[in-house]
Amino acid sequence: MSEDRRSRSRSRSRSPDRGGGGDVNNDQGGPPPGAENGGAGDSGGGGGGGGDEVKLYVGNLDYATDEPRLREVFGAFGNVTDVFLPMERGTSRPRGFGFVTLSTRSSAEDAISKMDQSQLDGRTIRVNESKPRGEGPADIARGGGPGGGVRGLGPGGYGTFNPQGRDEVKLYVGNLSFETTEESVRSMFEQFGPVSDCFLPTDRESGRVRGFAFVTMPAKEAEVACGKANGMELDGRMLRINEAQPKGSGGGRGGRGGG
Repeated sequence: MSEDRRSRSRSRSRSPDRGGGGDVNNDQGGPPPGAENGGAGDSGGGGGGGGDEVKLYVGNLDYATDEPRLREVFGAFGNVTDVFLPMERGTSRPRGFGFVTLSTRSSAEDAISKMDQSQLDGRTIRVNESKPRGEGPADIARGGGPGGGVRGLGPGGYGTFNPQGRDEVKLYVGNLSFETTEESVRSMFEQFGPVSDCFLPTDRESGRVRGFAFVTMPAKEAEVACGKANGMELDGRMLRINEAQPKGSGGGRGGRGGG
């Protein structure tokens, strides 16, 4: 085997850069910002020496879901060549999302169509193709990406802020640390104006926070907070903030309001 071929073989089996994938939108609400990217310098699905390999982002995972479980589930769609579950620095706890690489694009697309929004270990997971850094949905929403799109402050991170002209606006606050409390979120937003409500959703079974919050403020102050606090750091995490998407308005991106 030539040295070039050995090098490409090693690059296909190597786990993604563990320094990448900063947040979601989580779904822990949505994926964390940059989580769709799979790490700095990663060429994304199907790129580089991986031939037809496609890397998938799998979000909103239960903390008990491990590598063998993901291999088992996604192995139903084809050959799984790599699984990577990022861990929080210092605690070594799962961060609630992972990356699964399938050997062919057809198997990856089949997995996306059948697994996105499906139930896995009690959680509704999100599955989509991992994109190179700067081209994921979160990057485009922030004004990145090859098209240089303009980030919106409106529902889901797109469009005009508060198009209904409400007196109060609910903001979605994503990529929170699991250690972040309601008091610290409220305190951060009160520097921009009065906060009438602050809510951190929790997992129904475990009672643990899900990594995002909703903050309600007067419309004028909410717009200022949305523009200035987006990208600010809280408890070591870079926040992603936009107007909460009203329930039933459709579109899977950005935060959803609680009603």
